[in-house]
Amino acid sequence: MTDAPLLEVDGLVMHYDVRGAGTFVRSRETVHAVDGISFTLDARQTLGLVGESGCGKSTTGRSVLLLERPTEGRIRFDGQELTELGRRELTGLRRRMQIVFQDPIGSLNPRHTVGQLIREPLHVHHLVPKDRQRERVEELLELVGLPTDAVSRFPHEFSGGQCQRIGIARSLAAEPTFLVLDEPVSALDVSIQAQILQLLTDLQDRLGLSYLFIAHDLAVVGQMSDRVAVMYLGKIVELADRDALYARPHHPYTQALFSAVPVPDPTVSSARRTEVIGGEVPSSLAPPAGCRFHTRCPLAQERCRIEEPQLRPAGDGHAVACHFAEEAVRTNPFGSILPADLEDNAPHFGH
Repeated sequence: MTDAPLLEVDGLVMHYDVRGAGTFVRSRETVHAVDGISFTLDARQTLGLVGESGCGKSTTGRSVLLLERPTEGRIRFDGQELTELGRRELTGLRRRMQIVFQDPIGSLNPRHTVGQLIREPLHVHHLVPKDRQRERVEELLELVGLPTDAVSRFPHEFSGGQCQRIGIARSLAAEPTFLVLDEPVSALDVSIQAQILQLLTDLQDRLGLSYLFIAHDLAVVGQMSDRVAVMYLGKIVELADRDALYARPHHPYTQALFSAVPVPDPTVSSARRTEVIGGEVPSSLAPPAGCRFHTRCPLAQERCRIEEPQLRPAGDGHAVACHFAEEAVRTNPFGSILPADLEDNAPHFGH
């Protein structure tokens, strides 16, 4: 008998009502940010969530933590149904589910010292007696590779990479088992990215953490993840183990993402056969009927414009939402996929 997943998301929907501007009246429209996605995450594992900007990745992360209440769907964490719990009932669970934000500087209150920022979760969740809180803050700073004298300094005195380490320490102060990492290195220089990724990997091994790793960079996702989910316009279009997905992507959109990855070696780059994905991402205010990718897909047929494909098993541990996934694998309309090229393009760190 296998252990149940730490996190189970079933049919997650997140819609926002917005007001559109009309000539005489203001109409009400709906943004389909996330539209019925499902996935699981095992303990001590990392699920990478990848896709273009605006596809719903960050909204998914916030909804999973119930920072925003989903419109529909069920979220089960460690056997408990979160969407059925009230605010007071969630308090005890919240410390086990934390987030590291994309903007390392903007996510820190500039009026608080580093010590105050990291001490706050200790106080809110009553984790450490007041007379031991400074000692615990210093332990957390050392854990993320910062000097203990940072306690009395302010966020503006640190670089972006150091601020991200502070954000990670603040998240760890609550003693979580699950972290949502919302593009944690996208705002950092490549050399600093490698250091933060190494830190996150070491912390996962040391503390037994589970990660939902949100990013748009396939090279980074490939280094960090055990499984990868590919999102497009509010939908998961492909879900598979990392090695299987990177060796043989099944969905045309996933293939398009791989073909768009720049390769630093001009010899390799010139030898690649790639096609640029055409068109624009449709508006989430009015997503197209049928398959949402059909307006940009070279394999699209009439069925794709009418019938929405469901996420279905496709062998090799894959689940794919495409009527013609087998044809996509056979023809690879966006060009050859070279996983080794991704490794060359990634911010390197040890394992």
